[in-house]
Amino acid sequence: MQDIRFLLPKIILASGSPARKALLEELGIEVQVFATNCDESCQLVDPSQVVRSLAIRKLDNYRMIHPKYHLPVLACDTLIALDGNLIGKPQSREEAFMQLSSFSTKVQEVHSGWALWYKDEEICGCDCALVHFKSLDEKTIEAYLDTNQWQGAAGSYRIQGSARSLIDHIEGDVATVIGLPLLQISEILSKPVQQ
Repeated sequence: MQDIRFLLPKIILASGSPARKALLEELGIEVQVFATNCDESCQLVDPSQVVRSLAIRKLDNYRMIHPKYHLPVLACDTLIALDGNLIGKPQSREEAFMQLSSFSTKVQEVHSGWALWYKDEEICGCDCALVHFKSLDEKTIEAYLDTNQWQGAAGSYRIQGSARSLIDHIEGDVATVIGLPLLQISEILSKPVQQ
């Protein structure tokens, strides 16, 4: 697998996510951020299809607003699935508490979809990782909620923060859980071009 920073030394990130930006910058990629504001409603029910569709919508939104650009553009979306239900960002502390309580001792799927405009071609995909939660009591959840790291995060947590202490282990690419499946993107970009 080729190092992604050589494939994408500079990129436009069509996302307001500080975690995605930080992940790319940690790899030595120069990032320009453009937070998209598009409709995120979706009639699809399969989480992989939902996040892939929303990532494409965000990329298309950027390309419509900025028809002339010279860098690769990357858009992403992340959702959590637990027991067949899609879980997004909580709207309140109470909703965050309910989400985290429902995760106790369970395994959830984190789906991250992405769409990339690269060398005049749209490439897209989706990756899934499994997050295994520890047993979470009320005191543990309340202490985590006091950090306010649940705000604006799908499923009320970000693994790169103090929520890591709530998680037993992760199966799959940790970057997928953060919201940017770098291993998958790098593998796809590294493949020889088909003639």
